[in-house]
Amino acid sequence: MSKKKSKRKNTGPPRPSLRLSQCMIVKNEEKNIEKALSWAKDVAFEQIVVDTGSTDRTVELAEKMGARVYHFEWINDFSAAKNFAMDKARGNWIAILDADEYMSQDDVKEMISLLKKIQSNPQHLREFDALTCSWVQLDDEGKAFAVLTQQRIFQNRPDLRYEGTIHEAVRVKNKLLNAENLRIMHTGYAQTAYGAADKRERNIRMLRDELKRDSTNPHTMLYLADSIKAGGTEESRLEAEALYLAGLASEKPTEPAIRRLAYDFLIPRFMINDEKADEAMKLCDAAISELPNHIDYYYFRAFLSNQLKSYKAAMKDLLKCEQAFMNSTTAPETRVLMSCPVLLFYQLSIAASGSGDKDNEIKYDTIVDAMLTEGKDKPEVLGPFLTTLFQQKKTGVEVFERLSKIYDLSDAKELMFIARTSKDYGILLFAKMVMEMAGELLGK
Repeated sequence: MSKKKSKRKNTGPPRPSLRLSQCMIVKNEEKNIEKALSWAKDVAFEQIVVDTGSTDRTVELAEKMGARVYHFEWINDFSAAKNFAMDKARGNWIAILDADEYMSQDDVKEMISLLKKIQSNPQHLREFDALTCSWVQLDDEGKAFAVLTQQRIFQNRPDLRYEGTIHEAVRVKNKLLNAENLRIMHTGYAQTAYGAADKRERNIRMLRDELKRDSTNPHTMLYLADSIKAGGTEESRLEAEALYLAGLASEKPTEPAIRRLAYDFLIPRFMINDEKADEAMKLCDAAISELPNHIDYYYFRAFLSNQLKSYKAAMKDLLKCEQAFMNSTTAPETRVLMSCPVLLFYQLSIAASGSGDKDNEIKYDTIVDAMLTEGKDKPEVLGPFLTTLFQQKKTGVEVFERLSKIYDLSDAKELMFIARTSKDYGILLFAKMVMEMAGELLGK
């Protein structure tokens, strides 16, 4: 009696299940290392820490957490250190976050679910090299003040490695899967830690050396400009401006996420200069074309449109921004409006007024006043609003009239707060005027 042939098809060897390697490079991160390893502890196939010369308890704590620790002699090359870490990984996917970054447990679960779906689908494995995640910047109080995007989760392949001695990035070969609902929380830009002079000078030295080796590299130009601008002087801003423009003009391919550095500096700088308003508008159009999900560029273009009395065009862009906040399932990608949404509603009130839409003018003005009242003791709310008023060439009298709806201008303490905030945001003549008013009240 012959045996029946099995109908089961030979599908070949089973595809390997998901194995996630968490990798990071560290130096003197004893305050962060336990949290940095905790978020992935239950899902990572392995945790790899590459130490570049710690003198504190970083290594001890990492080993105590169960990570495999390797030592790498620092050679002023972030890519070399990160690639060393990735070379040690045995998983089929790598998550490479810094010690001051983490993911929530809800996002971790969603990430693992998504990676398992990709891992089980041969076509997806061929198509997608990495995930694009939201990169959420947190202030000292743990509140988000900017949302950008980053690629930190990659297939573990030898051809996917970092490039660039500083501001390094993985140059993917195939597609990126948009997973912006996954959030990487970054505490490293908290105001107490941001812009340390020694770190900035180190970065500038490294980038100048890199530019000497390749004077036409737009990535290096843009990242060097980004470090130089933090010098805070007009001389440093002018040098940064020239580098940003050169980087944008380069014929060499540049990722939009890196070109964003130039747009974020040049557009706000040019849009308050009447002689460069046309250039600012062209930059807005280019930025929107390259980075359509970054809503700040729609806001900047609307600001310019309001200045030109093109109120319908302004309203169209502003409503897109408003819808991104109201209807999006994830935080919109923004630096400006996330930290100070009152600016959006102020421009909406201007556009509505210019269009003769009285109902919406009143509606948006009411929202502006409510937001200013709620944040009246927060410099990060008042400062950008004052800056916008003066950018639109409001007189001191007009500004006082607007502030009188929120502040008691007969109270010296409130006047001093307005003066300090104005000074911190570079509105020096107005700060001096307000301080003199406060002084008169205190002298009575």
